[in-house]
Amino acid sequence: MLDYVITFFAIFALDFVYTYYLKCVQNDEAIGASLWAVACYLFGGVAVIQYTTNYIMLIPACFGAICGTYLGMIMKKKNTEISAAR
Repeated sequence: MLDYVITFFAIFALDFVYTYYLKCVQNDEAIGASLWAVACYLFGGVAVIQYTTNYIMLIPACFGAICGTYLGMIMKKKNTEISAAR
């Protein structure tokens, strides 16, 4: 059971962090993009280790991807709205 939770949250975190990585790349922020890339590889590595040993782990990985990307996009949109209001 713990493996399912770890896989879900690893991909959740990966997709959440990836949205911020892409934002830094889009804004030509080299240091920010580099730091977010480290987090992407860290969370991605944990997830790959989990689902290569048990292919059933792809199910929580997919749900983590959906939730992480959705939350990342919501947070990015709110941050953009706050920045535009200033």
